[in-house]
Formats: sequence, structure tokens, C-alpha cells
Amino acid sequence: MIIAISTLFVVYVIHGFVIFDVTVNELKQIFAERNKEQAIAIVKDLDEFINKRINDFRALTTVPEIQIALDASNKEFAQIANVEAFIAKRDSEIELDSSVPFVSAVLDKELSDDLKNWVDFYKQEYDYDVVTELFLTNQYGANVALGVGTSDYRHDDEEWWQIAKQNGFFLGELRFREKYQKYALALSYGITDQEGNFIGVMRVLLSIDDLLHDFVDNAQVMKAVQKDLILLDKEGRSIYASGINYDRQANPVEYFSKLKDDKGFLEMSEGGFITSYAKSNGYKDLGGFGWTVVIVQDQTSIVSQFEELRNSIFVTLLVGLIVSVVIGVFGSVSITKPLGKMATLAKQLAKGDFDVKLQKSRINEVNVMADAFNKMGESLKKLVETEKKLAEANVRVKKERLTAMGELAASMAHDMKNPLATIRSAAEIVKRNAKGDDEEMKKILERMDRAIYRMAHQIEDVLNFVRITPLEIKKTSIRSLLDSVIESLEMPKSITVDLPKNDLQILCDERKIEIVFINLILNAIQAIGNNQGKITIRISEKENFAVIEIEDSGPGIPEEYFSKMFEPLVTSKQKGTGLGLATCKNIVEQHGGTITAKNNPTTFTVKLPLNP
Repeated sequence: MIIAISTLFVVYVIHGFVIFDVTVNELKQIFAERNKEQAIAIVKDLDEFINKRINDFRALTTVPEIQIALDASNKEFAQIANVEAFIAKRDSEIELDSSVPFVSAVLDKELSDDLKNWVDFYKQEYDYDVVTELFLTNQYGANVALGVGTSDYRHDDEEWWQIAKQNGFFLGELRFREKYQKYALALSYGITDQEGNFIGVMRVLLSIDDLLHDFVDNAQVMKAVQKDLILLDKEGRSIYASGINYDRQANPVEYFSKLKDDKGFLEMSEGGFITSYAKSNGYKDLGGFGWTVVIVQDQTSIVSQFEELRNSIFVTLLVGLIVSVVIGVFGSVSITKPLGKMATLAKQLAKGDFDVKLQKSRINEVNVMADAFNKMGESLKKLVETEKKLAEANVRVKKERLTAMGELAASMAHDMKNPLATIRSAAEIVKRNAKGDDEEMKKILERMDRAIYRMAHQIEDVLNFVRITPLEIKKTSIRSLLDSVIESLEMPKSITVDLPKNDLQILCDERKIEIVFINLILNAIQAIGNNQGKITIRISEKENFAVIEIEDSGPGIPEEYFSKMFEPLVTSKQKGTGLGLATCKNIVEQHGGTITAKNNPTTFTVKLPLNP
């Protein structure tokens, strides 16, 4: 008992630790999934924000003032005899910046002021520099207006200008701009008039402070709940980690190669961190930059709240073991010993010894159980004796009844054989004397033959069932026995019989085994009926038994008869005694064998010992 209770407490503690580990792992899974969803939302917001910025500046290209200014500039340049030479000369002489907003009649001061106002509006709205550089060129690539930053005079020879002219939009990479000493994202827009004619290009540099403004806010919120928010570029280099620290020359972070899918999470065993991530897939028309948002959380922040639970499990173990020892000692003295005696009594009762008695105990509850056991023993003794007498009476009545029925059936069958033989002889005489051209007489005689055959078969069934005679064992060929049976039966032309090529010699009562084969093959013929069919017989040897399988292509045995088909007087046929299969079972079992059946296809299997 001490061992049982101690084991119970140990199992409880092990169960507690298992539950603890399962709970912690599930909690990690929940936090990792939640962090992954947060990463998906953050990277989606980042893509959406950049897409909004792109659309904001695209809308600026449709402002009438810009359209009018560019149209005027293009017309002015169209009057110049050699535009290429003019632009090249001006490009070598001028570098535009915000401190020299007006250097020639070509540079539109009013438009430049409008662009500056646009830039100032963004700065006032967000309280930081959104745009690092903003200027316009006409369709010849010459700078027309400068809102902020610096610019060359000529741009038609630059890749971003050519792409913007051809495709309508150019999206550059986030890289370091030497002249501004900061990272910025380049955008270029091809500008067209209302007829769709190309009239110029707008160039914008978005500062990294603007691109990551909302991201930085999210990172500060994450920091408050002990999570680190990190942004990686498509090569795995850190753009943001506890601050903007982008360096295109830096190496990828160590865990970047493990971020295989577009989203997911992994457990960093070396640092005890759970890393959830989501990669940018773009937003609407924006293809995205391939950036990855990563959320890193220390596992200790998750499991620390369960440490108290783990400690309480240890305390419960110690207290439980002490209590179990005390209870076990007391129980073994006052309870276990009487219970052991009861167990011994129960075993003796199970063996049929109903005269044993349980002695009195000092514990009242045990005495109540002892009295109940003693009374139960007396009741069981009376019940067993009554059941035994009743069973013997039932067996005796059933045996006497079956014996009487068997004797009566045998007597009736025997008495019917002689008149039937007389009828058969008379039928033969009538057939010989009948004229050959009387068709009606032929049909009557054929019906008489079938009726005589059916009655003879049924009488034989009854006699075979009720006569249990000793076996006359001799060595017999199964194949020759099957050939004899097939020849003795009237086989319909629509049925073919596939006999086995091999043979086995067994020791059996040839006449009785022949009865078994006749019944089984006749059943197969009757099952197929007038349809085209086939009977297949196979012979094999298995574990010193001859196995004979008789398979037919009939419709099968009805399920309601399947479980009781070998019982006497059970048949699914309208014309039959229901004794054929019962007779087969008796004969096979008399030889020490077995007979079984199955459907799909219908197959009877007879197993007979080679040496009974």
C-alpha cells in the first residue's frame, strides 16, 4: 500500500512536470504564432505606407501648375537650334541646389517655390524631413524646378530618367547618398500631358527616416513588452535593430539562412529566443523590396510565470510521500491484512469451495464485509447446486427428445424406402411399356423420376443424420472419390466442373466422405440453378491435413442463414430437409476434421487429417 500511494504521488509529480513542459511548449507556440501574425501585420503596414508615399508623389505629377510649367519649358527648348549642345554646355556650367534656386530663365522660380512648399508641408505634418531631394526635368532632361536638395542640370543620360520616360515609373534601392550623408529611396515618375504625351520627369528621394517612421514606433512598443523588432533587407543585412543601423557592406545576420518560408517562426537554441518573421510580398502594384520583419522574444519572459508552479510540484511531492508512508503503515496494520484474507476467500469461492468462512475482525466495517462474503458464499453454493440440477435435467430432456425423434425419423425413413422402391420399379415398367411418341406420357414419367429421386435423397439425408455408425477406415484417393461423386450426379449442361490435377491419399471412411462430397456438390448445383456456372474443386495439404475446397459461382449464402447453416433443420431452400450440411458436419468431425464456409465467392472448406 505504501508503494502504491508513493507511486501515485510520483506519477502525479511526473504528470505535473509533463503538463508543465507541454504547457510551456504550447505557450511558446502561441507566442510564436502571435508574434508571426504581428510581423505579418507590420510588414504589410510598411509596404502599404511606402505604396501610399509613391501614390502621393504620383498625384503631384498631375498638378496643373507642373503640367503648364513643363509645357512652357518644352516649347522654349524647341526654339533652340541645337538643344543637345545647349544642354551639354549648361550642364558643365551649372550645379543646382536649394541655395541657388534661380539661375536662369529656364529654371522656373515659381514652380520651385511650389515644390518647396510641398516639401515644407510634409515636414510640418510629420515633424521630420520626408523628402531629401525633389526636382523636375522637361522632356529634354534639363532641370526645370528644384524643390529641395541638389541636382545636375542634365539628366537624360541617366538610367533612372530613361526608365521613368519609357515605363512611367522608376523605383530604386535604399542606399546611402553621399551628398546628403543618409540612406534614401529614389523614385522617378514619367509625366505626361492630358493627351498622354511625355513632357518630363519628376525625381524624388524619400529619406529612410520617413520610410521607417511607423516601424520605429512599433519597435518602441515591442520593446516595452520585452520583444525586439528587427528589419532585414533582401540579403539579410540589418536595416533596423534597436535603431536605424543600415550598412550595405555588412554581413547578413546569422539566422537569416534559416528563414526559409515567407512567414514562420523558429526557436534559437543557443540564445533561448523565439524568432518569428514575415517577408514582404509587396502591396497592390508595389512589388516590395524583399524585406523581412523579425520579432525576437526571450523565452524566459514566457516561462518565468510558471516557475512558481514547478516549485509547488516539488513541495507537493515531498509532503505527499511523507503522508503516504504514514497512511501506508496504518493501513497495512488495520486494513490490508483483513483485505488480504478477503482476497483469499474470493479465490476459494471462484474455485468452487463455498464452505470457507471469514473470521471476525476488530474493525466493524471489515466485519460487515466479512458477513456479506459469508452470506454470498452460502448463496452461491445454493445457486450452483440449483443450476447444476437444472442443466442436468435440460440435457436429459433434450437427449431423450432427440433420441425419440431420431428413432422415429429412422423408422419412418426405413418404412418409406420399401414403398418407394416399389413405386420406382413400377415407374420403370411403365416407361418400358409406354409408346415412344406419347410426349405427355414422357413428361409425366420424367416428373415421377424427379419426385422419386427427391424423396429418396431426403430419406437418405434423414438416415445419414440419425445413423451414427463406427468408421470403416481405409486408404482412399480424394481425386477418385470426387470422380465417382461427379459421375453419380446428374450434372446440368450449363454447369462446368473444374477438378484438381493433383491428388492426396487419406485414411477415412470412404462411404461417409462420399456423402459429404455429394451434399456439398449438390448444394453448389442447386445454388447455380439454370444459370451458366462453374464449380471449382481444389486439393491441398497443410499441417498434416488434407484441405478440400469446393467453390461455386452461385449467388452466395443468405446472411440470415450463414451463422446457423450447419445446424439441423435449417435450410434456405424451399425443397430440402435442412439435414445435409448438419450431416456433413457430423461426418467430418467424426473423422477429427473441420468444415467451414465463406461467401464472395461461396466456398466450403473441408479439412481432414491425413492420419486420423
